Amino acid sequence: MTVACSALLQASGPTPAALVVMRHGKREDTINSTWQAKARFPWDTPLCAMEAEIGEASEKLLAAGRSFDVVYSSPFLRCLQTAERTMQHLGCNDVPVLVHRGLSEVHGPGLLFKCRYPTAAQRARLWLWHSAYGRISRAARERFSRKARLVPASRWPTLPESDPKAAARFKQVIAEIAAKHPGQRVLVVSHGMSVLAAYEALGLSGRLVQVMFAGFVACRARGQHHQQLEQKQQEGQQQQQQQQQQQEKVEVEVEGQALDDLQPQKDEEHARGQPQQQESKRAHKHNPVVLPTPIPGAGAGGAWSELELDPELPFWNLDVEFKSSFE
Repeated sequence: MTVACSALLQASGPTPAALVVMRHGKREDTINSTWQAKARFPWDTPLCAMEAEIGEASEKLLAAGRSFDVVYSSPFLRCLQTAERTMQHLGCNDVPVLVHRGLSEVHGPGLLFKCRYPTAAQRARLWLWHSAYGRISRAARERFSRKARLVPASRWPTLPESDPKAAARFKQVIAEIAAKHPGQRVLVVSHGMSVLAAYEALGLSGRLVQVMFAGFVACRARGQHHQQLEQKQQEGQQQQQQQQQQQEKVEVEVEGQALDDLQPQKDEEHARGQPQQQESKRAHKHNPVVLPTPIPGAGAGGAWSELELDPELPFWNLDVEFKSSFE
């Protein structure tokens, strides 16, 4: 069974109140097959003019009242453009944007050069792009209300880089970002592998089949969830005490009635009330989407262990496959 879902977050504590990891929008080379052949830096594809997914993702966030205190972006142009457009949709143009080299695309020849082995010329061109990135990217970074700043301590991935190494890099970098912003709402705009890494780091059930353009996974600090549970438990206890007091009052009012006559009535009331309570519980299950659940011991540990999937807006534009109980 395959389920396409949508999502996002909020909380407080030693980890970010909210952490959303988003893939960039639709690339130009997905609709223009000749773009890479003509481009100086064929791996740094911009967004296409027909891109619409960012607006849809932003609408999901906006409808849920989400905003961000800081944005981190991959240095690739399509990610910077995605961050810029998302912030415009959310009305957060003054939010600082930090460009982190560790959020870069997987440095595999197949992704960067569309070939199995990079040539010496391709390696040299990528090295030039890395070395001159600050100057090359200045025009794109200056489009923000506040200039997007490079994180000096961040490092470029090594070439070549395997998918497992890239996934480990994304988990580590995003965890480091999370640890730097306790109690804040953080948006990370990167590539498809980063969303997959975040999904796996949360130790969730279900297989993430595909991260579509502008797809994201959202989590929150575990502290808020525990506070909500405690609040619900307290409300439940108060309600139970009120019901008990009401029952005692009824028993006093019917003091003249024999206990044997009263007991069948109580049993009948209880039998009628129980299905109603069960029906009420079913009515409050407002989310019909099958959500992935944490698998014990499957998370990445560290900062990730302090985060959980946001049940109100778990993710959007992800294709997650769950095993059916009928298989």
